[in-house]
Amino acid sequence: MTADSAAAAVLAAAAASGVQRLWFNSGSELTSFQEASAQARHRGEPTPEVITCPHEHVALTAAMGETMVSGRPSMTAAHADLGLLHHGGAIHNAMWGDHPIMIMSGYPPTRAESRTSPVFWKQQRWDQGSIVRQYVKWDYKLSALDDAALVVARGLQVALAPRRGPVYLAMPEEVGRYPIATSDPVPSAQMLGVPVLGPGDSGVVSEVARRLTAARRPVIVTDRVGVDPRAVALLAELADTLGVEVRASRYRMNLPDDNPWHSTAPLDEFDVIVVLDHPVPWMPALERPRDDAWIGWVGPDPIESRVPLYELRADARTTADPAAFLTAVLAEVGAAGPGDADNVRRRRQRHPDTGASRAATGTAPASGVPTPELIAAALDQHLRPDDLLTWEVFDTTTVSRTKPGTLFEKGGSSLGWSVAAATGASMAAGGAHAVAVTGDGSYLFGSPDSCLWLQQQHNAPVVTVVVNNGGYRTGTTTLAAHYPDGLAVTEPTVIGGHLTPSPDFAAHARSQGCYGEQVVRAADLAGALDRARTAVARDRVPAVLDVWVPEHLTGSMDPGRRARPVHPEGNTDG
Repeated sequence: MTADSAAAAVLAAAAASGVQRLWFNSGSELTSFQEASAQARHRGEPTPEVITCPHEHVALTAAMGETMVSGRPSMTAAHADLGLLHHGGAIHNAMWGDHPIMIMSGYPPTRAESRTSPVFWKQQRWDQGSIVRQYVKWDYKLSALDDAALVVARGLQVALAPRRGPVYLAMPEEVGRYPIATSDPVPSAQMLGVPVLGPGDSGVVSEVARRLTAARRPVIVTDRVGVDPRAVALLAELADTLGVEVRASRYRMNLPDDNPWHSTAPLDEFDVIVVLDHPVPWMPALERPRDDAWIGWVGPDPIESRVPLYELRADARTTADPAAFLTAVLAEVGAAGPGDADNVRRRRQRHPDTGASRAATGTAPASGVPTPELIAAALDQHLRPDDLLTWEVFDTTTVSRTKPGTLFEKGGSSLGWSVAAATGASMAAGGAHAVAVTGDGSYLFGSPDSCLWLQQQHNAPVVTVVVNNGGYRTGTTTLAAHYPDGLAVTEPTVIGGHLTPSPDFAAHARSQGCYGEQVVRAADLAGALDRARTAVARDRVPAVLDVWVPEHLTGSMDPGRRARPVHPEGNTDG
């Protein structure tokens, strides 16, 4: 067939591949997407919903939130090289979060008759894909001679193949707007074939089953089992069947917090360690396994090929899907001999030393100032089993999560993720109640104006809890650790660390037509969370809680830290 345009072919192939949303930022060379979407909707043809985003960082982060709930691929579109650059650290998080997203950006026209603005010369780069090449699995620049639909199907095939991750497509202005021949039927990633991992090498499966059964004290260390709800149930079954302890991160809800086999014991207490899809299961500078410990390593990429230098050892590695691997191991352990059965029985009679579970039992006190621990305790009491929680600030161990797919961390290290991710996650989950926990620095990184606009425009309000400590940990406590006797930490505002004056995030939210509340007493945490839930659920407006915790280094809760600086007479700065 002949599509209306290459942009129409791109959208058709994306829809055929399971893409439901195109997180869109405007650009002069991207108008073809707007028209192609309108034409498809007019004809009643499947096409991704165009979600207008005021900032590219927010667009890509919201797309991550969508994919981590839906499991489907997603797409973004940004303006030329500068829009692509505006994605910023979100590209890092997309890679380390294993998100199957096609990141697209336009490319300026190069024909003389189309170069009607000086920016078209300034936006032309020799190799636009090089901006993201270290962070994507595949990149391509569409040409007028390409089958655009096939190119998109191929890109999404790569994005969905284990280990999942982002891909990049550049679309020149001349290509997007003009008719182009495409395949019929419209190709999709699924038509090309998306590979599926199995249980791994049978020899490694048998060896792991034998080692777990015979070990004195075995442990499974995991980070990403919770991406697949099936794997969560299988991990819990294996832990209970064999009495195996589990060290699970909070990247996802990998093991229900009321499961008794959670462990925080030092790694050198275990004689058998099975790493199950964890990019950094231990840091040798801080802890390491015993020299005689047997280590098995399992996952979609058991050598972490994304990392140039990777020194963590293993006795056996196999490429496998965690759920399939756990199923195979469970099938093997049924053949344990009498001696091994006695060993398993002894282990099952003894839960980990850390206690029966990681479920929280604390309550917020009636007096005092908020602290990260008290905020976590209040969240634990407030959240319902189906609520979604995104976080990027404090340890959420005491916030009990027992349902797969309700706890999300970014996977990478670029801040400003939580709020936009919660927005995309809530939309993908059909409007599920979502709470985003973030720091004051992280909140500013995440373009809060754009996040609040996105939530209002698309009826996807979330509750944002800003843990406001008045600055950046790296510029305060880390500075003090590196230079304990230095001059920088003695300066009243710790230049480069403290955010002085501290922005009034609650007032900012109210100025945007949202619910905003400042919380400075621990006793007010529970009520504030309830009022925020009401604003989101009943009034359908975003809610921002600006929760003050003691300032880094000084421990100050003085309202003066929010005062505007006094400038000398005649100084018009600020």
